[in-house]
Amino acid sequence: MSLTTYEFSEAINGFFEMPAEDARRLLPAHLPPLEKQHETAVLAVTAFDFTGSEVGSYQELVLAVIVPPIVEAGGAFPQSAFHPFVVATSSEASRDHAIERWHLPHYMADIRVSFDLDGDRVEAHAFEGDRPILDIAISAHHWEKVDHLYQCFMTDEDSRYKVDMNLQGDFTDHEEETGSLTIHSHPMTEKLVGMEIETFPFREMWMRSGRQVFQELETL
Repeated sequence: MSLTTYEFSEAINGFFEMPAEDARRLLPAHLPPLEKQHETAVLAVTAFDFTGSEVGSYQELVLAVIVPPIVEAGGAFPQSAFHPFVVATSSEASRDHAIERWHLPHYMADIRVSFDLDGDRVEAHAFEGDRPILDIAISAHHWEKVDHLYQCFMTDEDSRYKVDMNLQGDFTDHEEETGSLTIHSHPMTEKLVGMEIETFPFREMWMRSGRQVFQELETL
């Protein structure tokens, strides 16, 4: 099996409640949102600082809806499954790579993501030039080394895809609701305008000094 590996210094993620009706607008018809409770779906905001890959170092911002995973009999159960509806990166090479290999939908301009660490708290600030896109803050709890399985679903004009990926590294998560999210008016976030998205995460995840390992892409 051919694996694709990306190394990162920081990876932060927040799960935010949103109306399921709004989440459905962000998903293809064949994918339902995973509901945290009746008619409450989950927006996932993820920021990476990649330090090593086939296309060099870059930062990445991912906006996704959590969806049900596909689990085979006897297979491992993923921590969660994502359908990214827009991804942005800090370099053209990283965009071209992710579009060609993973069929991920991208915002087609360079962004930058700064990671500001202060003890057990990290803030990520995403910009295009001087124009803010969003700000997300995450705090730490108990650190441990993990190897977690996740799934990612993609769709283009011709096909539907799934890829399994593992995140390996020093990891902390909790549901203390200490983080925050500020979404600014920007073309990358225009699909979220008017949606009632919580400004604090009900789950916060932070991984550092890790690797993201993709398995082979599957066509569904």
